[in-house]
Amino acid sequence: MSKPNFGGLDWLKFMAAIMVVANHTSPLLSYSATADFLVSNLLTRIAVPVFFMTAGYLFFRKLTGNELSDRIALRSYMLKIAKLYAIAILLYIPLNVYTGYFSDSFTVYSLLKDIVFDGTFYHLWYLPALIIGLYMVYRMNRVMPMKAMLALAGLLYLIGLLGDSYYGITQSSHALFPIYESMFNVFDYTRNGLFYAPIYLAVGAWAAKRPPSARTPFANASLFAVSLGLMFAEGMLLHSAGTPRHDSMYVFALPATYFLFQWSMQWKLGANKTFREWRAWVYILHPIAIVLVRGAAKATHLERLFITSSLPHFAAVCLLSIAMSAAMVGLLAVIRRFRSPLFMWITSPVDKWITLRK
Repeated sequence: MSKPNFGGLDWLKFMAAIMVVANHTSPLLSYSATADFLVSNLLTRIAVPVFFMTAGYLFFRKLTGNELSDRIALRSYMLKIAKLYAIAILLYIPLNVYTGYFSDSFTVYSLLKDIVFDGTFYHLWYLPALIIGLYMVYRMNRVMPMKAMLALAGLLYLIGLLGDSYYGITQSSHALFPIYESMFNVFDYTRNGLFYAPIYLAVGAWAAKRPPSARTPFANASLFAVSLGLMFAEGMLLHSAGTPRHDSMYVFALPATYFLFQWSMQWKLGANKTFREWRAWVYILHPIAIVLVRGAAKATHLERLFITSSLPHFAAVCLLSIAMSAAMVGLLAVIRRFRSPLFMWITSPVDKWITLRK
């Protein structure tokens, strides 16, 4: 049996991080609204599912079946992600102030809601969703067969779909509408750890317990292309009908992500720890890069090139995000040499996040 190719997964997750940047910068908007919609609103919607599915795969493949050791592994991993989330929250406080987060509408309840479900900045929801979703899937995996776990996670995803891209169905239902309106008092979106994350984490866990794909790379690539095409059709139909409340969740995103995930493990690419660290920080830091690029463009009167022109704006944000990530990785490498307890507390969450993906 051939070993999984984690170099391919590294590249897939790096591309997913770049897709997240594209989702937040609309790279083709200056040239074609339709093309940008296909890229920024549809293609990029497989990026976070890639993160969840690979996290599920890499976490569950390390479990031994011993309840005590597995519970310790879960607690350790979730604590590390929680620390990373706390660092990210602190890192984005200046931007929260800049964007008016602490306005009159700010309350203790809104803060708790954001910390648990929505994220205190628009991309940080992924971290609490990973914590909640992973805990749910871990518990399901302990008490039910794999097929039942997948079915329950799929049901949760269906509930999430009706609050996201398929919200039009909910709006037209006298029974469902008040239920979802009550749910949206607790969280802003159903793309969270309760409804969005579990199915992708569960499929990753399922893949971890199976032999590597027997399909050829061409077969996996073809199945990915077909699934992606169906997701494009699904998204265009839903948007033309005005159905979405938000557009993070699609039915065909699930097979598209799965076949892309399987295909990536067949890519003949080497693994690299430094490259892996860059990818993690690109995701965390790219909103700061967006603000810096826009600020620099205004200061130098280059708005037409780096703000109005969407593709150069996207490229500049990507390059700055990568440069900032490289600088952060270098800084953390220096900090680790000193082994200060405070610095180790700060850097160990990233180390754990990276190590889990080896």
